[in-house]
Amino acid sequence: MTEGTCSKGRIVYGVVTVSDKGQISIPVDLRRDLDITQGDMLMILKRRDEAGFTLIKLSEVDDLMNRLQDDDRFLVEKGGE
Repeated sequence: MTEGTCSKGRIVYGVVTVSDKGQISIPVDLRRDLDITQGDMLMILKRRDEAGFTLIKLSEVDDLMNRLQDDDRFLVEKGGE
């Protein structure tokens, strides 16, 4: 990637190979674009169609859960207010 080139709109960042220990490397451009750094914790979710998985930064999940807790409508029973 050349300096000054924005890759934020990218979807595909290349291909990785699973090691004999089940490990993969996250491409540097993707780590840079998503600000993933050493020590970051990632939550892994299996897709319903079993075609793969999704990684989400744990800090983003925490933020989402906090926003849901702050949303009074989220905890209201169905049909009640």
